[in-house]
Amino acid sequence: MPVLAKSCGIVMRKLIDRTFGTRLHAIYGDSELVIGLKPVRVIQGDAPQWVREWSMNWAQIHEHELLPAGHYDPTLAVPLARQSMWQVAYRH
Repeated sequence: MPVLAKSCGIVMRKLIDRTFGTRLHAIYGDSELVIGLKPVRVIQGDAPQWVREWSMNWAQIHEHELLPAGHYDPTLAVPLARQSMWQVAYRH
């Protein structure tokens, strides 16, 4: 897992899994949080409250940078790359 950030003793790492999607691991000492994206939420783990708050805030700020490039709008029938420009520009 690549290290994305280090601050105040917290190490943020990113894991991409075909089954569970993209998630973050916030590691602080012996504590670890698993944070899901879309929506940003704690999936598992336990850490001091300030570590949880810092990690969630960091994930929310950087969420758009963390998702895979092929991410598409789940409300659409086909990925954005396969739609015509007219459909993307004029959808309501």
